[in-house]
Amino acid sequence: MKKLLLLALLGAFNSAVGQVPQPTRGARTVTTLPQLTDSIQGIMRREHMPGLMLTIVAHDTVLFEGGLGLADVENKRPVTAHTLFRLGSITKMFVATGLLQLVAQGQLSLHDEVRQLAPEIGIDNPWEATDPVRVVHLLEHTAGFEDISLNHMYNTTATDPRGAAAVQVFRRELRCRWRPGERMSYSNSGYQLAGYLLEKRSGQPYEHYLSQHLLRPLGMPDATADLRPAANPLLARGYRYSDDQYRRIRPLPIYAGPAGSLSASAADMTRWVQFFLHDFRAPDGTALLPATARQEMETAHTPLEARAGLTTGYGLANMPMNWRGKAVFRGHGGSIDGFFSSFAYNRALGVGYALSNNGDQRTTSIDKVVREFLLRQAPTPPEPRAVSLNTAAVAPYLGHYQNAAPRNQIFGLADYLLGDQHLTQQGQLLLLQPLIGQPDTLLATGPLTFRRPGEQAASIVLTHDHDGRRTLVTAKSYFLEASAGWWWLRPALLGLSLLLVLTASVAGLVWLVLALRRRLPRAQVLPRLLPLLAITALLAAVGAFASLASHLWDAGHVSLSTVLISAGPLAFAVFSLAGLLLTLRRFGQFRSRIVAWYLLLTYGALGWLAAALASYGWLSLGLWSV
Repeated sequence: MKKLLLLALLGAFNSAVGQVPQPTRGARTVTTLPQLTDSIQGIMRREHMPGLMLTIVAHDTVLFEGGLGLADVENKRPVTAHTLFRLGSITKMFVATGLLQLVAQGQLSLHDEVRQLAPEIGIDNPWEATDPVRVVHLLEHTAGFEDISLNHMYNTTATDPRGAAAVQVFRRELRCRWRPGERMSYSNSGYQLAGYLLEKRSGQPYEHYLSQHLLRPLGMPDATADLRPAANPLLARGYRYSDDQYRRIRPLPIYAGPAGSLSASAADMTRWVQFFLHDFRAPDGTALLPATARQEMETAHTPLEARAGLTTGYGLANMPMNWRGKAVFRGHGGSIDGFFSSFAYNRALGVGYALSNNGDQRTTSIDKVVREFLLRQAPTPPEPRAVSLNTAAVAPYLGHYQNAAPRNQIFGLADYLLGDQHLTQQGQLLLLQPLIGQPDTLLATGPLTFRRPGEQAASIVLTHDHDGRRTLVTAKSYFLEASAGWWWLRPALLGLSLLLVLTASVAGLVWLVLALRRRLPRAQVLPRLLPLLAITALLAAVGAFASLASHLWDAGHVSLSTVLISAGPLAFAVFSLAGLLLTLRRFGQFRSRIVAWYLLLTYGALGWLAAALASYGWLSLGLWSV
């Protein structure tokens, strides 16, 4: 189920945070630009990318600026240096840069309270008196907001909400699930609010501000943050490959424009790479940001891991793009239906690149070969100095941890059902072991900081939260201490529930036949059939989710898929509760006590699943309500 949800929600609009490169089939040493483009084209063919925008910069030289493949499959239009690609979440870097410009001008501070800057925006923050949401929390995704829900992604109406009205689209997401400034959890809705602050303090719509103060001064000739780029003749068509052909995807506007509306070409992104390599200066030498802003942008300021000594995580819309390899690149990734993109740079080495494909495929493999090409002559760094494990410091932290910062609350259900992570010591190593799968190996870099094998810097820390609870924070996740005594209970209940669900489904079909033949007492028909009805309702919702994944723009409308997704889990809970009550009421009427107890056990399992669904928001989705 978790994989399905990730496909449906994150696959449509995410940041490609912390992608781990996978080995490229047929990989070979690439030392020349023709070899590089040949390798990239091989990846494009294998992974079904019709076209690619690409710029590569090294030591003030533009090695490549242009495209490969087709921008328009039907009309055989090739990708050029001026073909626009939708960049998704890379937009966040531009919005953060715009706000940093206002900070440099003294118009606001990163630590200003959002409620004072925009009192008209209602934020549900139980910790407002002691821990208000600040500007920096929006830029670092540490406000505690949920990511955008399915029905708040694509805008299929004829008009776009603007200003405060655009922020109000996400009123349900603007709720602090934990103390602001504690946990990093990616939230596009937070960047919608950040864009609104940029608009309010500058007196311009965010896209006008970006055009006037960033895009045009940088000499980005084609770039636009227009919410509706479909009519632009420079825009590449987005596709999804299925049934051995490319199928065009509608270039719909999104509600969260400041989180992902930018479209840019290779010529544009060359300037953006150079902007980061040249101390935030425009081509004419004008400083658009003070050079000191680079450290601000690349540093994680507020989450627990930063306060515990790790500052190399997600900064102000700026993150490590790879943890392994000769050198770490920083930047941002992005996706929007039909397009996946990357921007990355290493200022110390003077290299950077940007790319985007219009085949709705992750760019991981191409990122890897481009980075390896740029680093082909860089020396291999020495292995980080070995640090002995401080067993006394680590000992209090050994035990079980649960994921406590899901990007969307509904995603937390899978982690809840599948159990905790177990932190154990093995010699000079720590192992972070999931219930299923291979453990993470943690190598000490300090008393309570760690790295994984192949990484050059610490990316994991053990610490305590504001309430004194043990926490384990990685580059991707925030884990909170869990009970060691009952860590196995939820996975065991899940296994038992699945067994009961399977057998109840088969038994329900048999009982249905017997009921039709009038061979079951009338009083026993419903208690025996309601498990089958409950399971059918839940499976219908899962199937609808799979169907909606290919047309998420319909999530905000009443349709068979959205009704099933919203009503299916609720019907599952109602059928489970009704069956339990009927079974208890008619328990003495069952001829077989084995059947009666079996049904009670089944309804207990279904009730537990229904309670889990309720606690993670599955019984109140209401997808068609924007």
